[in-house]
Amino acid sequence: MPQVRINKYIASTGSLSRRKADELIIQGHVAVNGEKASPGDVIDPDRDEVTVDGRQIRPQKTVYLAMYKPRNVVTTMHDPQGRPCVKDLVPKKYAGVFPVGRLDFDAEGLLLLTNDGSLAQALHHPSHDVPKTYIVKVIPRVDPDQVRKMEEGIELDGKITRRAEIEVIRSHARGSTLKITLRQGLKNQIKRMASAVGLKVTSIKRISVGPVSLEGLHPGRVRELSSSEIARLRKILK
Repeated sequence: MPQVRINKYIASTGSLSRRKADELIIQGHVAVNGEKASPGDVIDPDRDEVTVDGRQIRPQKTVYLAMYKPRNVVTTMHDPQGRPCVKDLVPKKYAGVFPVGRLDFDAEGLLLLTNDGSLAQALHHPSHDVPKTYIVKVIPRVDPDQVRKMEEGIELDGKITRRAEIEVIRSHARGSTLKITLRQGLKNQIKRMASAVGLKVTSIKRISVGPVSLEGLHPGRVRELSSSEIARLRKILK
């Protein structure tokens, strides 16, 4: 393992954030090979022993999770307003993971979590064109022109959205259910695209992110990604 800054190493154990690690280092709680550590120290994880208040810490195993985020849960690890957040749903053995991207508070469906910062950053970066698919209910009933406009691109924040793939799954007198695949993740993008063509979104459910599917998961539950899913994710990020 290459040399790393001590605060980054401590954060990699899943026990503390980098900011909190810096605070403890300054306060004298952290030692390297028995000697008091200093902010900015660089260590060799394969050779150096790092302790916090005398307790040795080690890097956390890299974890990749799929979660079925229920509606009315915040996609954060803490909420100042005291609302339910995804951290409440993560088993303690996976401490240290964080969400990749986000889902709206009132949306549900697939959310990926990991402690692999490099993969998380790559997945979230628009240059990789990772497809994300949603089942979306709208009112009133959609017409072909509205679908075409959303597929071709809507101006949001001064820019035209990337081309979307939209399939009308079903329609009734009062509304429609759409399957929408995006390759970018602007804030409230689906709601804003729909609003721009005169539609109101009544529900959003994300069913896949790249090769990872929501299938088999129940609301509020998590599962580890298979080695095949992880390999396929890495492949599309190359």
